[in-house]
Amino acid sequence: MIGVVSLALGLGLGIGLTRACPAPKSSTSTRSPSSQAAVIQPTVGTTWDYPLGFSLTTANANKSTIFYPVDLENTSADTIGALKSAGHTIVCYFSAGSVEDYRQDASEFPASAIGNTLDGWPDEKWVDHRNAKVREIMAARIQSASDKGCVGVDPDNIDGYTNDSGFDLTEDDTVNYVQYLAETAHAAGLAYGLKNSGAIVDRVVDVAEWAINEQCAEYKECADWAPFVKAGKPVFHVEYTEDDDATSVSASKLAEACAADGQSGFSTIVKHMTLDNWIVYC
Repeated sequence: MIGVVSLALGLGLGIGLTRACPAPKSSTSTRSPSSQAAVIQPTVGTTWDYPLGFSLTTANANKSTIFYPVDLENTSADTIGALKSAGHTIVCYFSAGSVEDYRQDASEFPASAIGNTLDGWPDEKWVDHRNAKVREIMAARIQSASDKGCVGVDPDNIDGYTNDSGFDLTEDDTVNYVQYLAETAHAAGLAYGLKNSGAIVDRVVDVAEWAINEQCAEYKECADWAPFVKAGKPVFHVEYTEDDDATSVSASKLAEACAADGQSGFSTIVKHMTLDNWIVYC
């Protein structure tokens, strides 16, 4: 049932055919799209890992793992190209709902759009994603992902409305923002993945090519993500160990992670919360 830790050999599944995305219906995108832009559509069950805590290279990538989100700013175009040539699907990760002090474009965020500090992340603050300049910055990040050769984007922290962001964000605001990010990505020829925010799945499943979920088994929310699988789109699901030095997973934890109610068809892995190069595959 399970793989083995650290570079385990799982059964890799291909990403499937590209599909045509219609041009954006609104004018929110900063780029003029062609009438149709082909974007990838990964298949349900595609294998994945979440290597945000270490530098992924062709030397340490699992040859049988297909889908890898990598840090947009810290991963070079050469590395992305090499990983793609080795058969991996590489998408670019960035935070779309916060400003991180150490990012190159941090100084571009207007002070009026910077809110409260994220709980547990002292160098990261929520941003008001309704702000036009914030959206302009995100559009530039999406274009950078395209320029570097990523085939999709993984924008994080879109769920400010469920947190103490410092702004009066609503669920409707978040749906609008997801639609903006997806349209902007599609206009650049990139796929878009929804990160967390299970409450809005039914409203945005049609604009996303996949979902990434953290800990739906622990919080008993996996059924919220089932519409993606029903639509033929993968759910990349990760559960975390309590101990970042753990070298194994208990049978009870593995059962919880790999067989939670509502997660049929999910691509599930167990990792340290540091997202280092340690993994257990379901």
